[in-house]
Parts: sequence; C-alpha cells; structure tokens
Amino acid sequence: AKSKKRIAKKRKILRRKRVKISKPKIYIGKGILEQLFESQAKVKLMKLFFRNPEEVFQFKDILKKLRSSGLALRLEMKKLGKADLIKEKRVWLAFAKKRGGVKKVKKTVYCLNPNFEFFKELKDLILKSTISSKEDLVKDVKKLGNIKLFVLSGVFQGDDSSKADLMIVGDKINQRKFSVFLKDLEAEVGKELNCALMSGKEFHYRYDMYDRFVRDLITENSEVLINKLNLW
Repeated sequence: AKSKKRIAKKRKILRRKRVKISKPKIYIGKGILEQLFESQAKVKLMKLFFRNPEEVFQFKDILKKLRSSGLALRLEMKKLGKADLIKEKRVWLAFAKKRGGVKKVKKTVYCLNPNFEFFKELKDLILKSTISSKEDLVKDVKKLGNIKLFVLSGVFQGDDSSKADLMIVGDKINQRKFSVFLKDLEAEVGKELNCALMSGKEFHYRYDMYDRFVRDLITENSEVLINKLNLW
C-alpha cells in the first residue's frame, strides 16, 4: 500500500513538472530545401550564416536566434563542420563588467568558411528560398489586430538594401503577439528584420504627404498580401 502511494505521489510530481513548450511558427522553406538537406535545423543554420557571413556566433546566440532544439542544432552544426562549411575556433571576447570596466574571456565561436568549395552556389540556393506558406503567414498576421495592409519587401524579394523587409498597417495591434511573430519569422529568415509597423491614421497621413519611405514600400519591388485600404 505504501509503495502504491509513493508511485502515485511521483506521478503527481511529474505531472506538475511538465511544461508546455510552444513551437515557433514556420513559414519559410517547408518543402524543397528540407527535402534536399533533410533538416529544418540545418536550413536555418545555413540561412543564419550566409546572411551574416562576416559574423561569429557563440552557440547560445545561435540557439536564441533560431529558436530551435539545442540538440538538433548541435547535431547539424557538427555535420556542417565536417563538411568544412562552418568553422569552430577559440577567440578572446570582451564583456562589460557590472561595476564598470571590461573583462576578456576566451570563448568558442562559430563562423562561415568563405573558402568552402561550393560557397557561391550554396549561398545562391539558400538565399533564394521564399515563403512557401503565405496563407499561414497571412492568417497569423491577421491575429495581431485589425490589419489593413501587409506588405513583403526587402529580404523577401531578394533585396537586402531595402529600408524595410515588411510593413504592417493596422489598429489595436497586440504587441506581445507581434513580438513573438517577428522573432519566429527572423528565426526562419536567418537575420533581424526591419518591420515598419504603423497605425491606419499614421499611414494615411504619411501617404497623403507623399512620404517617400511609405510610397517606395508599396510601389517598388514589394508584394502586397493584405490590402483593405483600397489605395490602388
């Protein structure tokens, strides 16, 4: 009887400890690249390094940016290291002290190998990947608030020089949901995104004033996924 009570208690403790972990939304590269490279984690890693070719990353930074399983990322990084695409090295990094000053610590970092044999070909292939589930993307944008305009530009159209990668115009935007949405999208793309977020009132004012930033975003190389403003 005592042993049964102990087992019951253990089960209750285990139930309490179970924490529901929300998985980040995946909008980009659900099909072709994953079939070629066999892993979502590997594709996300390659996007991160190819979009930031001169940067070095600690593993904790990679984990934070890509919002994926640490085990899966370590496994794929090991494979990319064996293929000589990613280099691992020890470097001195400077960190600010709490009480002022700087301390240097030797850390393991990872970076892209520019001398990889098929560097250009692989880079072109990885960075050409586009959104394969626009319907899911639009559904989640609509959940952010009363959305009136949603435009994809910049990196989504193969233009890294654009001032913004996406523009969302709407009212009563839920800032927490927006923050999660943007982080998930950045994890898929492999870089920080420039998002122009504004209310309907602000957009109309800037549009009527012929604001160049707003006008360029909706007239140049952009894709409009939601348009309730009937401007054109």
